[in-house]
Amino acid sequence: MAKTILFTDAIIHTMQEDYPLASSMLVQKGRIVALDPRNVKRAKIVSLKGQHVYPCLIDSHLHLLPTLVAFTGFKLSTITEGKVLPSTLKGVENKIREFSSKVKKGELVIITNYIITAIKEQRLPTKEELDLWCDNKAVAIYTIDGHSSALSTKMLEKLSINTVGHIGILQGIEHESIQGRLTNLIASSVTVKMLAKGVAGFHNACAKYGISAVGALEGNGDSEKDLTTKLIIQLARRFKVSVYLYLQYFDIKKALPLIKYQATPRLGGCGDWEMDGAIGAHSAAFSTPYKDTGKIAKVYKTQKDVDKTVQEANSLGFQIASHAIGEEAIKLIVKAFSTIKDEKTNRIEHCEFPTDKEIEEISKHNYALVMQPGYSWLDKRYLHTYSQFLSTDTLKQLKLKTLFDKNIIVCGSSDSPVQDLDPWFQMMGMKEYYNEEESISNYEALKSYTVNAAKALRAEEDRGQLKVKAVADFFTSKQDIFTLSAQELCDFRPKDTYYGGKVTKTLKSNIVGFLLIIFNKPHKI
Repeated sequence: MAKTILFTDAIIHTMQEDYPLASSMLVQKGRIVALDPRNVKRAKIVSLKGQHVYPCLIDSHLHLLPTLVAFTGFKLSTITEGKVLPSTLKGVENKIREFSSKVKKGELVIITNYIITAIKEQRLPTKEELDLWCDNKAVAIYTIDGHSSALSTKMLEKLSINTVGHIGILQGIEHESIQGRLTNLIASSVTVKMLAKGVAGFHNACAKYGISAVGALEGNGDSEKDLTTKLIIQLARRFKVSVYLYLQYFDIKKALPLIKYQATPRLGGCGDWEMDGAIGAHSAAFSTPYKDTGKIAKVYKTQKDVDKTVQEANSLGFQIASHAIGEEAIKLIVKAFSTIKDEKTNRIEHCEFPTDKEIEEISKHNYALVMQPGYSWLDKRYLHTYSQFLSTDTLKQLKLKTLFDKNIIVCGSSDSPVQDLDPWFQMMGMKEYYNEEESISNYEALKSYTVNAAKALRAEEDRGQLKVKAVADFFTSKQDIFTLSAQELCDFRPKDTYYGGKVTKTLKSNIVGFLLIIFNKPHKI
C-alpha cells in the first residue's frame, strides 16, 4: 500500500470541538497530515463510500495477562434468555466436573465468572467440594468481580497456604495478597499454543470492537521476581494494539527497573494499589455497614502510607492510578492526591460511589475517573449484589451525568477479564445507567472511550481524536452512532477497523500468527 493515502467520500467524526466533521483525510506513514486537504498529489485514493468514520476506541483499564489467559479458559456463569445459569451448586458441580474432566492430571483448573448471587445457596464451593468434583486437581475459581476466590486443597498447598481449618474460600486482603503467586502458577501452566490463542483472541477482539489502544495494569507485589509481568511487557511491546503500561507496585523500587520500557512513567492500578475491594466480596469500603451482614469494610491502607507513596511516586515523575470503589477508599486516595501539586492526570479506577464532597474536590483537579458502567447495568438486572448489600442512600451515590456536567475526565473501560472487552456494552450501560437520571448521551459515551480515555493515558496528542499529527486509527460504519438506541449501541460493530491507515486483518490463533507478533519491532509502552 502507498505510504500516502487519501481517504475520501466519508462522514468523519473527528471528536474535535472546533472541527467536528470532515469529508476526507490524508494519511502519511500512519499519521494524519490533513483533514479536507486540497490539491493532493501522489496519494492512493481510498473511497469510504459515504460511511461514518470515528476515532478508534481506547480501553483505559484492563489486565493483559489474565485477559490473554481468559481467551483459553472457562467462564462458569452465563446469561441465557434473561437468566443467570447455573443457579444452584448442583448446576455448578455439573459444569465444573465436565470442564475438569478435560483437564489433564497435573494441569491447573482455572474457572472465572462465578456469580454468587445467582446461586441458590449464595456461596462459593469449599475446598472439599472442589477436591471431590475435580479429582484432587489444583483448582481456582474467581468470582465475576475478581475479588473473591475458591481454591482446592492442592491449590492451597501450591500457594503455601495452611489447609488446616481452611475451607478454601478467600475474600478481602487474604484473596488480594496471593494474586501474584497465583498468577505465576497460572502463567507457568500456559503453553505456547495457549499463548498464541490468547494473543490472537485479544487482537481480533480489539479489531472487532474498534479498539486500537489499551491501558494495561500489570504487576504483582507479592511475587518476589514477578517474571510473568516481565514476560507480558516483552509481549506487549510487540503488539499491534497500542499498550500503555501501568506498574501495580506499591513498592516503587520494584517499578524503577521497568520504566525503561514505558513511554511515560505510569504507576498503580489494582493489585497493591487497591484502596479497598469490591461489593460482591463485601470488601468495598463504606462508612455504613453492609445491609445483609451489618459489617463495615475497612480501607486496605493507612492514609499515612498512601500519602507517602503518592508523594514519592510524583517526585519521580509517575502518573498514578489507584483502585477505589467505596466512598471511604475514594476519600483516601483523593486526600493523598491533594498532597501533591504537580498533577499528571492521576487516575481513580472504578470510583463508583463518591460522595458529593469528593465529587467537588475531584472537579477542582485534573483527575481521571476510569469506570465500568456496564457492570452496574449487569448488576441491576442480573446480579443484584448492589441492591442486596447496599442501602438506598448508598446507591444514590452512583453518579455519571453529574461527573460529566462538572467536566470531570470520565473514561469507559472493561476491566477485562472481569468483563468482556466489548466497549459497546459499556456504552449501553452509560446510556441506561443504574440511576436513570444519571444516564448520558451517545456522544458523551463515545467521548469516554476516545477524547477522555486519551487524556487518562496522557496520550491526547496521539489518539482520541482524528486530527493532524494523530495516529490514523479509526473505524468505519454505515450507521451514525449518535442516533442509536441503547440496545442498538450494544449491538453495534464497526464495518472495518484501521490501524495507522491500514485495515486490520484477522490474526491466526496458531504458532504462525504468534510469530508474526513476536517478530515485530519492540516499542515503548
